[in-house]
Amino acid sequence: MAYVIDNELCVGCGACAYECLFGVPQPTDWKKQKYTIDKEKCLGCGQCEQICPNSAISPCPDHRAILSVTIDEEKCIGCTLCKRNCPAGAPYGEVKKPFKIDETKCFRCGNCAAKCPKKAIDVVYEQA
Repeated sequence: MAYVIDNELCVGCGACAYECLFGVPQPTDWKKQKYTIDKEKCLGCGQCEQICPNSAISPCPDHRAILSVTIDEEKCIGCTLCKRNCPAGAPYGEVKKPFKIDETKCFRCGNCAAKCPKKAIDVVYEQA
């Protein structure tokens, strides 16, 4: 679910690296004139695409956007890993009780689901 940078359009401003809360966009050389995105590390949230001033960032051909992120209260043990790993602070609740996700804060990166040890977070992707 990754994004890619077109180096013909990239002006090396670094806005993508600044905006990415996961540190995925990296300079391609020591001069920091162009950036690249590691497809294996990209969560596909699209924050970098939105900030790019030159429209150099686009979704990979197989990209499917995340439509929703929800917590299954039956599986959630309240370990707080989702909350601690969410850059937007969307998960909320009490320790050892099922958490919920504040949809107004969630920008659908899926990081909480990736960190959940009980697989209690359901991520719904758009249809291919």
